[in-house]
Amino acid sequence: MFGKAVKAVAVALFLFVVMLAALVAMAAMFNGRTDIVTDLRKSLLLTQSTAPLADEVVLRIVTFNIQDLYVAGRNRIARMKAIGETLRHLDPDIVGIQESFIEKDRRELLASIAGSRLAYHQYYKSGTLGCGLLVLSAYPIVETFFHRYEQNGKWYKFYHGDWWAGKGVALARIALPQGIIDFYNTHAHAAYRSTQYDGVRKSQMGSLARFILDSCLRTVPALLVGDMNCAPGSMQYNTLVAGAGLRRLMNIDSRIDHIFGAPSDRYDYQVLETLPITGHVPGQTTPLSDHTGYMSTIRVRPTKVATKPAVSSAASRHVGVTPKVNLAKRVPASG
Repeated sequence: MFGKAVKAVAVALFLFVVMLAALVAMAAMFNGRTDIVTDLRKSLLLTQSTAPLADEVVLRIVTFNIQDLYVAGRNRIARMKAIGETLRHLDPDIVGIQESFIEKDRRELLASIAGSRLAYHQYYKSGTLGCGLLVLSAYPIVETFFHRYEQNGKWYKFYHGDWWAGKGVALARIALPQGIIDFYNTHAHAAYRSTQYDGVRKSQMGSLARFILDSCLRTVPALLVGDMNCAPGSMQYNTLVAGAGLRRLMNIDSRIDHIFGAPSDRYDYQVLETLPITGHVPGQTTPLSDHTGYMSTIRVRPTKVATKPAVSSAASRHVGVTPKVNLAKRVPASG
């Protein structure tokens, strides 16, 4: 009798291991999926002469890691509503959100800003869990692309999750009244209070720098925001900044969350103000996020007037491709 029980337990354990392995294998197969276009040859704007900004513009740019994830993200729905109300109050022009992982919570966030100037949005789905990158804009989003990082952590460390998120960089080309701008949003591999992922993050920052150089339109301003998980002066930070020649567009310390401008002899960037985004859910002690968000008010002033803008160096490699431009998405009126 005892032998039969042991055998039954062994069989059950074997079946459990087999089913778990099958689930992991299926999840790994889906992890290669990216729903946003990744092939830059499909960019209509890269194949044509894009006009520079017609005039200077002052933009309020936000980066915010909102910690919308299971287990670690407490009181999520209330926080999403409070974050939405905070954004309505700040009235930014473009927002780069990180860690917007849970679809129903994302709907709550979008519903909370319905009726505000942030009438357009794009979520970038990648990997099994989704990369968590969301762009909100007061102006139409006319093209979207995603570049997935070649290195993304360890698949077997489920409790870290970065590999399963399919992390990368999101690009949104946004049509301001003055002209097009390139807007990049990213979330690099977390450190988890260890140095084990320093090499991964350095690789990601190098990949990010190359993608910016390959994809930006050159004749228009390019802005980058995100949770880079690296501080100024670190090896990973320097890899990014030196690789793409970026200028930091913040006048306060921000540790690992940053706002940058890409170099251009056509535009001058002036940081007018940088504000931290903090606070709590109304009536509670729950903070908006475990990260401080930041909003920089930036004046972008043309320094040269081009009568006939040149096709970017990236575009010259893709001449002849004429796909449709991606449609912008409007925020729904309700969740």
